[in-house]
Amino acid sequence: MTFFKRRRPVELEADVGEGFWLTEALGMQRSITAALTAPERHGRGTSARLEFSLGLGDRVFVTWRNIIVGFVPADHAPRLRDQLAAVGKAHLLSDGRVYQHAQLWRIWAGPPLGDDPTPPPPEDGEIEPPPPSLLGIPLPHRGTAGPKGRRAVGGVATARARPARRWILAVDTQSWEVREGSDLDLGLLRRRLADIAPGSTVHFRLWEQTISVTPHTRVTLTDPDTGTVEVLHEG
Repeated sequence: MTFFKRRRPVELEADVGEGFWLTEALGMQRSITAALTAPERHGRGTSARLEFSLGLGDRVFVTWRNIIVGFVPADHAPRLRDQLAAVGKAHLLSDGRVYQHAQLWRIWAGPPLGDDPTPPPPEDGEIEPPPPSLLGIPLPHRGTAGPKGRRAVGGVATARARPARRWILAVDTQSWEVREGSDLDLGLLRRRLADIAPGSTVHFRLWEQTISVTPHTRVTLTDPDTGTVEVLHEG
């Protein structure tokens, strides 16, 4: 009897030059958070082994732990496209690092940076987080374009929508970027937190995650553009 061994795919090191920050940071926060382990979410960053793949059009998307976490910026994409075409079925990888900066997760591909890396401001990308639910009730995605307004980017279909106001929601040591009206009904959340009674707990759902707020939990909203902080619950 003959036994066949399954061959592991060949892994090759990508030439990323001096390195770069992945794009679509805002739209990829949910994916990045899903790729992080629980201890990593409470830290400031972790090392990452990133893999590059060809997307639709001229895009090159990046996966980490089998989750798409961003895209190669346009000025670096040609270099990676050429390498992907040359390696065929081999996997093209690079070392990188996941950082938390200004309450957002950002991903660097390339050689190690200094002790205090400062990424560029995140751009308004083409990918929006999927519509979540609040208190178990699905929220409508306002301003979503019809079928003709949808675009496929990196194998992911997206819709162009009217920009919603962005906030950084922080619950104790955890934080998320949310969009008002599509990610959260902030009016409802404000009312529920204002009515919280001693000894009670408020639960709400955000991106399929249950978040609990007790009378001792501090909850804030930060405007990422101005840095203005609104305290929803003092804790």
